[in-house]
Amino acid sequence: MKIRLPILTCLPLLLAGCFNQSAGFEPGGEGQSLTLQVTQPWFWDQRVDLEVVMARLPDCQRRSRLGDAMPAEVAVQVFRPAEGEFAEPILVLGQSGRYYALGLGNCELQAFTTPPPNAGALLGTFRIEGRTLSFVPAAPAVR
Repeated sequence: MKIRLPILTCLPLLLAGCFNQSAGFEPGGEGQSLTLQVTQPWFWDQRVDLEVVMARLPDCQRRSRLGDAMPAEVAVQVFRPAEGEFAEPILVLGQSGRYYALGLGNCELQAFTTPPPNAGALLGTFRIEGRTLSFVPAAPAVR
C-alpha cells in the first residue's frame, strides 16, 4: 500500500526552522522610525537576511538590504553623528565591520567605502537573544 500526502500537508515541515522577526525604535523627530527585519527564508540555510526600513512619515519610507549573517552574529549598531559632522542629518549603522549612512531626510542607505573615523554616539544595538530580535538601547553617557 502506498501512502500519499498532499503537498500542503508537508508545507509546515518545510517552514518549521524559519526565522522572521523585526524590531524597531524611534531615533527622534515626529514620524521617524528605524526597523530591522531579520528573515531566514529556508530552513536548510542557517544564514539570515538583514534589511532596514527607515521611515519619516509622510515624506519617505524605504527598505534597504544590509546583507546576511549567522543569527549569533546579528549585531547592528546604530550611531548618531555629531551635528554638522556630515552634510545632512544621518544615522550610521555598523554591522560586522561594514558601515552605512542612513539619511534621515530621504530614507536612503549608502555604504561607506571606508569606516567613518567617528561614527558618533551609540544609540543602541539590534541583536538576537535566544530566538528574539530586539533593540537594546545604549547605556546613558556618564557626565
